[in-house]
Amino acid sequence: MKRTDLDLWGNVTFKTLAYRKNYDFISTNENIITLYEGMVSELRLNEKIVPKPVGEYGFSVWNVELAKTLNANIYDLIKEHKAENTYNDLIEVIENRGLDVFDYKKIVFLNSFVLKKDYRKRGLTEELVEMLYRDFYSEDVAIIALVKPFQDNNFDGEFFLKDRQVRLNDTRERSNEYLVPAAEYYSLTELLENHDTELNEYKLFAVANNCGFWRLNETNLFIFDPKKTIERLRKKHRLTQLNEN
Repeated sequence: MKRTDLDLWGNVTFKTLAYRKNYDFISTNENIITLYEGMVSELRLNEKIVPKPVGEYGFSVWNVELAKTLNANIYDLIKEHKAENTYNDLIEVIENRGLDVFDYKKIVFLNSFVLKKDYRKRGLTEELVEMLYRDFYSEDVAIIALVKPFQDNNFDGEFFLKDRQVRLNDTRERSNEYLVPAAEYYSLTELLENHDTELNEYKLFAVANNCGFWRLNETNLFIFDPKKTIERLRKKHRLTQLNEN
């Protein structure tokens, strides 16, 4: 753990917005699903200006226990979301018996994570995983990540390349906000230029393994094991104590 990265982690926040429905809108029993989208920001308290966006993430929580109570077929519900190709791998791993969703009370499904170029490889992925661990993990909750190169994820790729804009502000005044295309801000076009799919996957799989995720069958889905996160938390705690003495 580098000193500069430790300083960065101490100034990073994860702001998450949840979308909940008590009534079905499109699919029957879809109210068992809560959608989350979040922003990773670096605080700039010393400069007395608003936080700087450095990344974005998205995940959903599927309440399997509630589905059982309502006699809802959660597998059929997942298939109804197949149009969002985010869930194709999840359908495949269930069909091939690589995962039994009914072994868990909830499924936390991390489907996207984008970082600003100069903030990559600085431990922010581990910080995101730590946040999910703190907020959601237990032995009866599965945290599953879709680990796929950005350029191969059509659903998120289209959104970030064509629609998404990042709201920026380098002052304290809200009136000074301005928008920048996400593709430009996160340097996403550079990722599109790398066509070596095997190498791209290898790099992402290595990141997932470092965060304590293990691959499910031969899919792009990885399931979380907390051992590495707990070890990392303990190491951070020891370093904090050393710095205080």
